[in-house]
Amino acid sequence: MKVGILGNGQLGQMLSDSIKDLADIEVSLYDLRAHNDADLAAFVANVDVVSYETENIPAAIVDQLEGIADKLYPSLTALKTFQNRLLEKNALRAAGIDTADFCAVNSLDDLKQAINTLGLPIVLKTTTEGYDGKGQYVLRAPTDAEPAWTSIGNRELIAEAFVPFLRETSVIASRDRQGNMVVWPMTENIHHEGILRYSLYPAVGLSNEKAAQAERYIRQLADSLDYVGTITLELFETEKGLVANEVAPRVHNSGHWSIEGADTSQFRNHMLAITGRDLGATRARHNAIAMLNVISDEEPAVAAENITNAFRHSYGKEARPARKLGHVTVVADDEAQRDATITQLGALIPAGVWPPKH
Repeated sequence: MKVGILGNGQLGQMLSDSIKDLADIEVSLYDLRAHNDADLAAFVANVDVVSYETENIPAAIVDQLEGIADKLYPSLTALKTFQNRLLEKNALRAAGIDTADFCAVNSLDDLKQAINTLGLPIVLKTTTEGYDGKGQYVLRAPTDAEPAWTSIGNRELIAEAFVPFLRETSVIASRDRQGNMVVWPMTENIHHEGILRYSLYPAVGLSNEKAAQAERYIRQLADSLDYVGTITLELFETEKGLVANEVAPRVHNSGHWSIEGADTSQFRNHMLAITGRDLGATRARHNAIAMLNVISDEEPAVAAENITNAFRHSYGKEARPARKLGHVTVVADDEAQRDATITQLGALIPAGVWPPKH
């Protein structure tokens, strides 16, 4: 079977690497940055199944995918839904999942009305293409409206009521063509300047009730769209329960730990799902695990090569500010060993961001 992946960044490469042992699956990666219509048409005609590493696919390419909807996984409906934060929020609500209150914003007047409706603070976001904190503005006073609109306006936006959360978490699952699902253990995710810096398993102190709520939510969401592949639901943990933040219709940064840390990685199960294979188990293979992103500079990650329970992944990218250049996974027998190893790798984490504040 031939599988085509739209995108040849680190996620596309890790998807391909995850099934190198399966000789009957051939994987090709398509460079979205070098796109032209003829090349894409030839690419999709030469494969049996098409998937994608990112939902941020230009509209012209999405239009071209209409003709191959029968072999696109996740579906075109899922792609279009999760490309747009307004459609995403409505899909979450339709699936019975709690979200922050929100309003569509298409003008400065809309934004002022959103402030009146939602109260302050609110988070203003572009509905498309925002990631790693880009395309966002936090409004804390009515006078922030005009600067916010000047900064990211003149396009469709969404205003979201601020959620007073205890911490950020995520749950990741894979669903096959028959509707069978497997779910990985949840992680706690710590962000800094809008970028995920590290993820921790287990999410310490997470109640059984909240863990069950997260699994119920992601099952409801995937089933509602007849989703096939790996899907990620980012969640705010609050005193009363979990509130959905965002969805990624793909493998996710907070699940990179699964390569060394789980029986089956999020990447492998995605490829198994879209090719009609049985899904693998998602049990954590260690009692404590961490994933640390390598941001801007790879030099601090070199230390991982001399630590037996740390695994360095380099994406082979040119260094630049705020760019994800790789990640390091730490596996351990217990949280104390994990945290001691993270301390050894402390240069990977900005001052004040480790340990988590809760």
